[in-house]
Amino acid sequence: PPMFRAALIAVSLIVAPSTALAQSRAVDLDRFDGRWFEIERSHNDVQKDCSRAQIDFTPQDRPDRYGLVVTCTRLADGRNETLRAAARITDTTTNAKFRFTLPGLLSFGGLAGQNYWVWDHDPNYDWAILALPNKSDWWIWHRDQNASAADRARLLARARALGLDMSQVVSTGR
Repeated sequence: PPMFRAALIAVSLIVAPSTALAQSRAVDLDRFDGRWFEIERSHNDVQKDCSRAQIDFTPQDRPDRYGLVVTCTRLADGRNETLRAAARITDTTTNAKFRFTLPGLLSFGGLAGQNYWVWDHDPNYDWAILALPNKSDWWIWHRDQNASAADRARLLARARALGLDMSQVVSTGR
């Protein structure tokens, strides 16, 4: 279903240095927690009808487990959809790599999951650039839903420097 796919894609996260070939860098999870807004992303079929995505990233009962609540406004009818997912840290050295799964039967054993990496982030955790490990899909999260045009341009340039495909950028959150 579309919501399942949207959940897997919208729930992307975590960090990496500024060089294009670098891998994710350490994430302070206490500072990464909280509310994020997707402001830019690559085109993907799962989110084609989604705009103004809001992501709430919250710690759960175990140190390496997080909950995600993704709320998105559907372009077709303006209706809000909410998706819940679980995140497990897969690299506890950097805390920058996660596996997201949806609740329910398919999540047993991680069958309905996707890996996400935070390729880069602001030192103050005002923004983060997330992508799949192969960089095929990516997202820019910001703490401010109405990030300035200058911030957007700077973050898109940074994503390009990380080697992310900029051929089909979708601006969201406006």
